[in-house]
Amino acid sequence: MSVYLYNLGFSLANAAYGNFLPYQGSQTGLGQSDSWFQYNGTNLPPGVSDNLVPLQALNSSDWTRLTSSPSFVVGSDYVIVRIFNTDGVASPSSSFLLRLTAVIGHGNSAAGAPASTPLQSPFQVGSNARAVIDTDNSTNPPNWPQATGSDGAWTYCFGMIHGIINDYSCNIGATAYVAPGQQYAGFSAFGHDPQLHVVMTAVRNCKDSEDAA
Repeated sequence: MSVYLYNLGFSLANAAYGNFLPYQGSQTGLGQSDSWFQYNGTNLPPGVSDNLVPLQALNSSDWTRLTSSPSFVVGSDYVIVRIFNTDGVASPSSSFLLRLTAVIGHGNSAAGAPASTPLQSPFQVGSNARAVIDTDNSTNPPNWPQATGSDGAWTYCFGMIHGIINDYSCNIGATAYVAPGQQYAGFSAFGHDPQLHVVMTAVRNCKDSEDAA
């Protein structure tokens, strides 16, 4: 069993292109954006379950950055996504809110090949595939989620990996809302598209879909 964390940072000061921040060598710990981490503790991290759940602040020392994207083992591995701000204004506050959305694409067993399975997503809600993940609980932005932890990040467990061997595209998007009268007031949106490579027993490296393009 392994628990993997996909860490994405964003800056409201540089939102024109709608991109999360790339990984840079000067970033450290959980300040490393566009990075996969693996949990190095025992058992599951607090709050992690086979469901979509918000998590409290993560301990940086519990996570080891991976030099390449992981492969995921069915019925064993869990995925966490953490969104954090680098402008120094994100804190658990009603003036800074964020809606996280992920859409899982129909997988391909090999690049350019037809999908080997009708399964749309390796995540589940009940007994059904969870093809869309959305943390928005309202159409009214003031009711979007505040940061889930004291570190000012929005951290969510997506659940356990299910299904069979397959590759899935995963488009992760975040819309940030800053209340009027605050710095960077208004809406900003960010997106990225990692690939999820699901294996049964043997582990192969998976490259980000941007690298494969």
